[in-house]
Amino acid sequence: MKWLPWPRSLAGQLVWILFGGVTLALISSAAIHLYDRKEAMVTMGGIQAAQRFASIVHVLDPLAPAERLKIVGILNTPLQFVRFSNDADPTRDHAQINAHAAHLKSLMQRYLETRYPLQIQMVSQPAALRGGRGAQSGEPALHPMMEGMMMGNHAPAMGMLHPMSASQFSYMARTRLSDGTWLEYHNHLPEEAFVWPWHLLWSLLILIAVVTALSFLAVRLVTRPLARLAGAARALGHDLRGAPIEKSGSREVRAVIQAFNAMQARIIQQIQERSAMLAAISHDLHTPLTRMRLRVEMLNDDSTRGALLANLAEMEGMTASAMDFIQGAEGMEEVRLADIPSLLEGLEENWRELGHDVAVEYGEMEPFPLMQRSFRRAISNLIQNAVKYGQRARLKATMHRDRLRIAVSDDGPGILEAEMESVLRPFKRLDASRNSKTGGSGLGLSIADSIIRAHGGALHLRNRPEGGLEVIVTIAKSDFLAEPDQHIR
Repeated sequence: MKWLPWPRSLAGQLVWILFGGVTLALISSAAIHLYDRKEAMVTMGGIQAAQRFASIVHVLDPLAPAERLKIVGILNTPLQFVRFSNDADPTRDHAQINAHAAHLKSLMQRYLETRYPLQIQMVSQPAALRGGRGAQSGEPALHPMMEGMMMGNHAPAMGMLHPMSASQFSYMARTRLSDGTWLEYHNHLPEEAFVWPWHLLWSLLILIAVVTALSFLAVRLVTRPLARLAGAARALGHDLRGAPIEKSGSREVRAVIQAFNAMQARIIQQIQERSAMLAAISHDLHTPLTRMRLRVEMLNDDSTRGALLANLAEMEGMTASAMDFIQGAEGMEEVRLADIPSLLEGLEENWRELGHDVAVEYGEMEPFPLMQRSFRRAISNLIQNAVKYGQRARLKATMHRDRLRIAVSDDGPGILEAEMESVLRPFKRLDASRNSKTGGSGLGLSIADSIIRAHGGALHLRNRPEGGLEVIVTIAKSDFLAEPDQHIR
């Protein structure tokens, strides 16, 4: 049997736990009810049978044999009958080996006088099926009327309801009257006593359905604010300036939402302070760098002047790259629907004007939600790396359903497989595999990776079989926007 998979959502797990617990509790309660019902049925049936048997004995004992036969004809019914026997060999008494028989015998003996000897034999369904062969198995043969009771249409129901204890409901009581005649009293409970309680089953099904529905409603009310909180947490990585979450739900959930809103406000404040500090540093560095450039240009030694100017240009480039890296990691730009072909064609034109070999290829594409300025910077950085290290850049953009894919390839030397991940780290330059004379701060790929991750996407690098490096950008709209209507502006 294949078990149902365990739900991965909190709502599904809580519903399953509540459903399983309530179902187990109701089934256990029904089992206890059926057991108590059986015990009560046996007890009440035994008391009634004991009283009825004592009354029959007291009525028939003082009568003559002919009068007894007349009374017996009136007493016999489809569920009980009385017969007389002159057999001096009594039936084996089951009270010595069966607790139910002993209990029934004690009840009957309570209503009979002590001068009446009493034997009790519990009769099971197999005994009825053996019929006349009962004597061979150590049990007396049953009367045809008793066999008719046991073979009736309610015997299967009795076996289905209590298959292990059917012998508790059919019995034969035997006592000796004053004149030495043995009186045998056969009794069997009615069919109605063994009918399966279908109303109990329907009650259980209705209770399970109602409790499951209420559990689902309760779990939904509890987990809905958590789902909104999870969506806001995903959106926080893309848009730090998103509106705070409205506080709703239970007291604990409202406390979590309040803490989340406070965390968002602190993150925004810290990023703003960091950006302001870096902008101040960049501004303050600009003045001494300008003075240094003026003084260097006054040097007479051309070789020294050229080297120092190159160093100053590298310092200015590193400062600008650091600012770009910080801005790309912030992810605080508004999201708008972008025309991907127009964006890529604009980049192609710009780089071609600078004299670089850049080509763009794309198919039919729908507008895609992006932080356009940041995304343009990321793709531009990838193109810059391609033309710097691989002489040319080839861009291929495709869109499948809600997933955007842009591949940027070059004809350069590629990157060692062991360094594919480390190249995305800030200030990491692989001069051993790339051209060490190209310069740069090692932030181009890091900035692009930060921007793509801020879009909820991923940036992968691989060496092409024909040579060169290929950088693949993938962004899924469903991962970028947890709630698109609230983020697209």
